[in-house]
Amino acid sequence: MEDRFTKMLSLVFHPLFIPFYMMLILLNVNTFFALAIPVKTKLILTSMVFASTILLPLLFVFILYRLKMVRSFYMEQKEERIYPLLTVAIFYYITYYLLKGFPISFFFSYYMLGSTFLTILAMIISFYRKISLHMIGMGGMFGLLMGISLNLSLDLTWFVIAAIILGGLLGFARIQSNSHKPSDIYSGFLLGAGVMFLLFIFL
Repeated sequence: MEDRFTKMLSLVFHPLFIPFYMMLILLNVNTFFALAIPVKTKLILTSMVFASTILLPLLFVFILYRLKMVRSFYMEQKEERIYPLLTVAIFYYITYYLLKGFPISFFFSYYMLGSTFLTILAMIISFYRKISLHMIGMGGMFGLLMGISLNLSLDLTWFVIAAIILGGLLGFARIQSNSHKPSDIYSGFLLGAGVMFLLFIFL
């Protein structure tokens, strides 16, 4: 049961899904920049982000797998992460560029810019060690929520608490599955949280 729970948690909160989840939160949270967006525009944005951050990257990773550039979709070896992370970084930057063209708050596009930067950092680090991509994603979510909350004096307490709890559970799951050492978990979360917090606190 515990093994099944850790696998399910790692799948549901796969790092590739985190930007999409974060976009859903930003689009629906009770803030001025979300309330100003018409429902039709929110649906367009949601579909676009889903396609550019999940569907297309998955398609290209599948192509890399077929070309035997990665051995499996789990990318257990740090060397296997380089090309998939480069692919994801490119699509994240494309998403950032597309979001800039919409008449919406720059918070949305800046999040994708931060995600692009984090993915590039993760790719560079992967040449030397296997940092937790799951925790970079969760840390980024936490850092963004904290940065926006403090910068705009918004009450996002429950979202912040949820990010901390999910981050703890996910970190536990990654250690239990022997996917990472504790140092990989802590460094991943701190990297994601630090980059996103600094990006949004000084806007």
